[in-house]
This record gives sequence, structure tokens and C-alpha cells, in this order.
Amino acid sequence: MSLLPLTRSLAHAGTDPLTLIARVRAALGWSGSDFLVGLQGYDELMATLDVAHDVEGLVRIGDPTSPPLRLLRALNALDPEIRLARVATVPSPWRWTRLGGGAGDAQAVALRQQAYSDVVGAMGRAGVAFRVMPDDTSTDDLLAAGQEAGSAVVDVDELRGDDVLIIGFLEHQAPISYGLLSRAPSSDRPVDAAWLSMTPERESAGTLMVALERFSALGIDLDFLHSDPQGPGLHDFHVGFRADAGRLAELQAALGTVGFDSRVLAAFAQGQ
Repeated sequence: MSLLPLTRSLAHAGTDPLTLIARVRAALGWSGSDFLVGLQGYDELMATLDVAHDVEGLVRIGDPTSPPLRLLRALNALDPEIRLARVATVPSPWRWTRLGGGAGDAQAVALRQQAYSDVVGAMGRAGVAFRVMPDDTSTDDLLAAGQEAGSAVVDVDELRGDDVLIIGFLEHQAPISYGLLSRAPSSDRPVDAAWLSMTPERESAGTLMVALERFSALGIDLDFLHSDPQGPGLHDFHVGFRADAGRLAELQAALGTVGFDSRVLAAFAQGQ
């Protein structure tokens, strides 16, 4: 009896509004179930991906050439079949809008926790009080709180036709990059960037230099290198670089000859 193929669902941590997640999904060209799996946070997302074979995940990755160590550690702890396979970068979604009739100065601003983390630096000079709400706050509840406060920071797709934008603070926010975590990355998609975790079988002075010589011999320059202590005299090394799938396989084979185990954490097209 043949088994029916699994229909994939897309999971995300509930730190961004569904309007933004929908735009990221479209930017990735993701196809699968229309059902979105909204989870409480980053740790719950990773734990779900580790055991659910019919779920792929969306995570913020920061700068693809310098991702946070927390993400690299989390990827390294997942089932080895899972890797970051695609990247999409979208414009910053946040807009500051005046509510309550659009008259007078906004004395306070209602916004979700993730939005606060993204915009507090830009809005710190505005001299307003922040009313920070949970990330799963609905659009209606956020706008109701903004009505009381006088203003709100919302996703661009949450704006209403009569809302009045407050200009001068959020127009130049950096774009946001997301990665798609998948067990079965498509083999026909181009790859020109990778993140790799490598661990020496035995560690001593100069061990890392031996591995770096393999990169140099293949003409591969690093985008980043993180040394992640695992105990006395033990490290995982996380590296990022530009290489196609063939060169990545060649590098892993070369690292194996000098006593380094390695696993691919991410392989994606840098321009996506």
C-alpha cells in the first residue's frame, strides 16, 4: 500500500501579526496547507519542528551574513534533517498612526511587544509613553488601545483608510529577513550561501586553524565565525560563507579528512 504524501503546514512564533506572516509566505513562494500553526514563542517553534514531519517553520534570522548565535545553536540542536533552506527579506512593516480623531499630539502609543523591540530605538526621541501589549493582541484590540492612548504602531496592512500617519520616525527602518526551516529542501533550488557547524574529533592548540586552511584551499571566504564553548576544551564552530551545493559538499569532505565532523545548518540562495 502506497502512502499519501504529507501536506505541509507552516509554523511561526506568534511574535508578528498574521498580516506580516502572510507577506513573508508570499515572498518565499511557499506552498502547502493554508493552515498556519501559530506557536507561543521561539522555543516552542523549535521543539515542534523537531518532532513534526509535516511542518515547516518561519524564523527571523537577522542579517543572513551574520545571524544570531542563538539561532545557530538552535539549528544545531534540531534533527539533522532540518536546515534553513530559503530566505526572504521584506520591508519593515511598522507604521505609527494617530488615532482618536487625528487631532493634537500623541501622548502615548499602543504597540505589540515585537513591534516595540523593533522600533523603540527610532521612537525613543518622540517623547511618548509606550503601552506594550502581548504579541497575540488582535488588530481590533490594538486599535482600541491606540484609540485610548492617542496613537498606535501597527502593521502596514492593519491601517484603516482614515488613519493619519505620524511621519519622521519609522520611514527608514531596516528590512526584516526570515528563513524557512525545512526537512526536505527542494534540490532544484539554487544555493550560493551556507551556514555550517563543525566539531573537531579532538581539540588542541591550532585545531581550528587546520579547519580554516581547508576553506582557504578551496578559495572560500567566511562571512562569520562563532566559537561556541561546549565544555572545558570543547567547542562547536559555526561558520557562514558563499558556496554552491557542489563546493559545500567538497568542503565537508575536506573537513572530514582533518578530523572535523560537520553538518549543514543552512543552504540557500543569498539573493532570495
